[in-house]
Amino acid sequence: MKGKGVAIRVAFTSIFAALYASLTIALAPLSFYEVQVRVSDSLLALSILFGPPVIIGTSLGCFIANLIGPFGIIDALGGSVANLVATYIGWKLRRRRAFALIQMPITVSLIVSTYLHALLNLPLIIVFLYLLAGSVISIDIMGLLLLRVIEARYGDHKHDFKQ
Repeated sequence: MKGKGVAIRVAFTSIFAALYASLTIALAPLSFYEVQVRVSDSLLALSILFGPPVIIGTSLGCFIANLIGPFGIIDALGGSVANLVATYIGWKLRRRRAFALIQMPITVSLIVSTYLHALLNLPLIIVFLYLLAGSVISIDIMGLLLLRVIEARYGDHKHDFKQ
């Protein structure tokens, strides 16, 4: 049944990519520029529970959404790397949930602010703080709520895809 496990992981990855891209694009006024609360980033917290399908899915979804967004390929590459790094670290720290969740908005904000400040011609610290505030709302507040709802609903039937 090895093929079935791969199919399930690919399906979950595709679902997370589609959700991330769709939410980002549908909520574009909230998803771009220095002041943003990217609702799709709430999915990043789910890397603690689902692992690689969220890591890969949110990174791919971010690439797609940002490629369509106002900053094109620079934001597509930078944002997807930010999601990849933050979710991978979050998954590795999943047994220490508070640390996993605390690092995600910091990691995303550090990476994204390094190029966004140049694109917007704004001070790095200002862009970082704006991004951090929005990321705390989306990842740590909305994402934690989403994580708790899924755990309450499915309890021990969570899908841990580590191999």
